[in-house]
Amino acid sequence: MTGKRRVTVINDYPEFLEMMADFLTEEGYEVTTIPKHQGAFHQIKQSQPDLIICDIVFDNEPHGFGLIDMLYLTPDTRKIPLIVCTAATRRVKEMQASLAARNICWIEKPFAIERILALLAEMLPPQQGLSSAADEPQASPE
Repeated sequence: MTGKRRVTVINDYPEFLEMMADFLTEEGYEVTTIPKHQGAFHQIKQSQPDLIICDIVFDNEPHGFGLIDMLYLTPDTRKIPLIVCTAATRRVKEMQASLAARNICWIEKPFAIERILALLAEMLPPQQGLSSAADEPQASPE
């Protein structure tokens, strides 16, 4: 086990997936990308990532809501934190109360990368037993 937090990104734009994978990997996350909503539920259920970043609109249809419902209705995946990352602001605002009740955050595209990092830090508590180099005691000069 690498000790890295595992993030799954689901989006139908290859450029977006590549950008998120590159950026999150540089930030120390283990990233899995899924280019379609079809099959995403089974991949997530099997891999059990620490967090999911998911779009709503796939092939010009709001299929992401169905995926979110499946994830929420399944005990094995219900507690995985989820960030909806979409340009479909109107659709998300219509569902805002439902998303909030499920503890799902959303961020509107385009977004500042720092905002994603802030959400990740907020939604993923520090792992037990892992420490960064900054947390380790420093040897004092003798």
